[in-house]
Amino acid sequence: LASVAGATEPKPNILWISCEDMSPDLGCYGDRYATTPQLDQLASQGCRYTRAFVVFPVCAPSRSAIITGVHPGTLGTMHMRTGDKGYEAVPPPDVKCFPEYLRAAGYYCVNHTKTDYQFAAPFTAWDAPKGDWRNADRKPGQPFFCVINLAISHESRDWDIKQVSHNPAQAPLPPFYPDTPKVRRGLARYYDQVEKMDGQAGDILRRLKEDGLADSTIVFFWSDHGRGLPRYKRWPYDTG
Repeated sequence: LASVAGATEPKPNILWISCEDMSPDLGCYGDRYATTPQLDQLASQGCRYTRAFVVFPVCAPSRSAIITGVHPGTLGTMHMRTGDKGYEAVPPPDVKCFPEYLRAAGYYCVNHTKTDYQFAAPFTAWDAPKGDWRNADRKPGQPFFCVINLAISHESRDWDIKQVSHNPAQAPLPPFYPDTPKVRRGLARYYDQVEKMDGQAGDILRRLKEDGLADSTIVFFWSDHGRGLPRYKRWPYDTG
C-alpha cells in the first residue's frame, strides 16, 4: 500500500462491469447463439479468462468473497440471505472490503447500486453508493475504482417469456434439459436478456471513451455465477 500511495506515475483507473446470473454465454467465448458485439469487441482488445470459477454458485456468498478476498466458509457468509434469517455475518476486524485499501491509496471508489455481501458494507468502503466516475464529488484527475452492476440478466427477468427475439428452435439445448417448447423459449429469453445487457455494457464503455478515459482505465467484465436456470445457479457444478 505504501509503495502504491507513494508512486509518482499516474494510477490507472479501474472499471468493473458486473452482471448477474450469467455463464460465459458470449460470442467471444464461441457461443454462436449469443448476440454480444459490445463485449466481444472488449474481449478482442484484452484477454479472456477461460478457466475462471466463483467460490459459490449463488450471488451473495460469491460477492462476499469478491469484495473481501476471503472464502465464505471462512468468513461465515456461506448461507444465502443471512440477513433474512435474523442475523448478518460480521467480518473480523482484520478483514476489509478491498476498496478501503484503494481509497487509502487515493482512489475515488463508487459502487453503483448493489453490494449484497451478506454483511453491511462499512461506510469506509465507498465514496458513493451510486453513480460513476462522473460524480461531482470526485476530484479532477483523481483515479477511480468504479463498479456498475447490470441486473437485466438476473433470473427474475427470465420468468416472463411471452415474447422472445432469439429463435427458440436454434437454442443450444444442454443435454440435461428436456427438449420442450417451454424449455427452448426459456433459453431464448435468457439470451435476449444477455443481448440487452451487452448493449448496456456498450453504453458504459462509450461514456468512458467520450470522457477520454478508455486508454487509462483497466476494464473487467464478470458475472457473479452461472445462468439463473435449473442446474446452473445454486448448483455447485461447473455450470453454477
